[in-house]
Amino acid sequence: MMYALVLRGRIKKWGVILSVYFCCFTFQAQEKKVDDGDTNKEIVKSFYDFIESEDKGLLDSLLLHIRRNELKFEEDTINSKILYLKAVNNLYLLRYDDAENFYTKSFELAEKTNDNLLMGLVYNDRGVIASKSKRNYLKAEEHYNQAIEYFKRGGLLVSELGTYYNLTIVGKKQGDCEKSLKYARSCLALIEKIPNSRDLLKLLYIIKADCNIKLGNYQEAQKDFILADSVISEDDPQRSLFYLKYAKYHELRNDYSEANELYKNVIALRNKEKRETEISLKEAFERELGLENKLKSDKELVIKSQRRVLYLGALIIILLLISLILVYFLAKKNKERSKEIFKLNTNLKDLVFDLKEKNIALEDTKDEIEHLLNLNEQTLFSRMLKISAFKDSIEKLNEEVDCYIESNEDVPIYLMSLRNKLEALVTEEELWEDFKVQFEKIRPNFFNKLKKVAPSLSVNDLKHCTYIVSNLKSKEVAQLINVSPRSVETTRYRIKKKIGLEKDDSLFELLNEL
Repeated sequence: MMYALVLRGRIKKWGVILSVYFCCFTFQAQEKKVDDGDTNKEIVKSFYDFIESEDKGLLDSLLLHIRRNELKFEEDTINSKILYLKAVNNLYLLRYDDAENFYTKSFELAEKTNDNLLMGLVYNDRGVIASKSKRNYLKAEEHYNQAIEYFKRGGLLVSELGTYYNLTIVGKKQGDCEKSLKYARSCLALIEKIPNSRDLLKLLYIIKADCNIKLGNYQEAQKDFILADSVISEDDPQRSLFYLKYAKYHELRNDYSEANELYKNVIALRNKEKRETEISLKEAFERELGLENKLKSDKELVIKSQRRVLYLGALIIILLLISLILVYFLAKKNKERSKEIFKLNTNLKDLVFDLKEKNIALEDTKDEIEHLLNLNEQTLFSRMLKISAFKDSIEKLNEEVDCYIESNEDVPIYLMSLRNKLEALVTEEELWEDFKVQFEKIRPNFFNKLKKVAPSLSVNDLKHCTYIVSNLKSKEVAQLINVSPRSVETTRYRIKKKIGLEKDDSLFELLNEL
């Protein structure tokens, strides 16, 4: 990356942590309830927070939030930043090819939006890949210079400084001290313009001193060492490197006593670092010991769990054996093939084969039953059609008698009695109750189950549900009950709304499951 941790050594640790937690909690609290504008602002803010701190925890939280909530964005400015963050994540994971792919896509979108910062960051990171993974320092230098061009266009001095520092390191790795010194001088010029960037001075002075030693510029090297000594504190980790390079300088100048003192300082600092490392290792060992104890307890829990699984497995095996014995006697009773059953009981392969045959027979029986049910349904609706026709005939006779009564004053009492008998002969309630009884012979408890699903259905709705579950088309129902097909469709739509189904849901499938 851009060695931003070096550039921003004064950034407080808790500030970064609070930033990460703020981002996480903000995302969790808002989730999908925020509007697009708020989400975009949070993404952009988190992007710049990461560029500022290069905190991997913040990067992981942001990418996890995007992936978990399946966030999609239309703006190229947002997508270019997300692609860049994915590229950086792959760079951390050393997946350089994947990182290059994401950097390329990010750059294409950044170029559309004229985002100089993002284009510069892409080229800077590609320089890191060329330098670290491929050791192609010339290509890395080319990428870094291209990044500087974009940073200059945007007036991004901090980013430009970081890239010049990368170029200083690349020049040193190439063995070209003149080039390294040139880039180091560019860094120093920028540091004068950027507040809070002087922490980089200590490394630059050490690098300059080392390059001047290799070029034989001992006076310049001495000046650099003096400047480095003035900016490096006694407890700074870079103090050890400073003493080592300074000792080599004195050794080359044949000042062995001074070199010896500096080497002693290096050894003392290294010993201090070693002790701190040992303490750290001891703490790590204690943590590891605690983890081992926890692992041991977890292992015991796993063993107990495995035992429960074994007991459960034994119970399942016993149940399976009982099932096999029942199947054995059923097969013996139904097919009278005692010899074959005895072989099936001693040979699992033959038993499986026989079970397959039995399943086929059951499927045939099921098809036959379904066929009979369909016939019964057809018979039921045919009977209903006849009764409906009979009822219509009676109603027409009643209408004729009513017309006769209205047109004649002297109406025989017998004719009035006959009309009342015809009217009472077939009622809607009787027809419905008779139909329910006959229908539930085919589909037991259908109406009770349907009432639980939708208590508000009327008698007419229940009738239409029987037509639907019997797979009658709208035209067939219209012909059956003497209404228009459109009226049937309207009734079906009203039933779906009462049940709570969406427009695309299948009413037939729901009713068929009852």
